[in-house]
Amino acid sequence: MTTLTIRSPAAGLVSSLASRIAAAHRAFWLRRAHRRAVWSLGELDDYLLKDIGVARSEIQSLVSDPSGDRKRGHEHHVE
Repeated sequence: MTTLTIRSPAAGLVSSLASRIAAAHRAFWLRRAHRRAVWSLGELDDYLLKDIGVARSEIQSLVSDPSGDRKRGHEHHVE
């Protein structure tokens, strides 16, 4: 026996719209969490940041890429 499933164009549109709304919702909350983390770390004084091993110039990079591959706002060159 063969089963034939037919989807109406409206069902596809609703599904696509729901997916886009869900993606926008996730993106909104991720951006909000990112901004809050940057703000929270930015509120710490330099002594506390140094104590946890973070330079103020690294905050954006640290929050954006928590893998630990931080980019410093300034580079120290020793020859």
